[in-house]
Amino acid sequence: MQHENCPVLAAAVEYFDSTNQPVTPAAITGNLDRSKAAIATRFRQLVDCELLAVVDDGYRPTVTGREFLELDVECGPIIVDTKDSG
Repeated sequence: MQHENCPVLAAAVEYFDSTNQPVTPAAITGNLDRSKAAIATRFRQLVDCELLAVVDDGYRPTVTGREFLELDVECGPIIVDTKDSG
């Protein structure tokens, strides 16, 4: 399934699910038309949005990240506010 709104998250989830191992930017660089540095930046943003979680050897998708990919979104990006409201 193609996830146009978040291909990095989709690739991270696919890698994690297929290997049952933490995912790193290097692990999915060949699957995307982005540099390892760009993917690493996106991973940090996804952590800030609680769509990925940091683990010892990389990252794992969160339940929220998986649910985000399941949203029926057909166009445009979804904006997630990462500022603490408390």
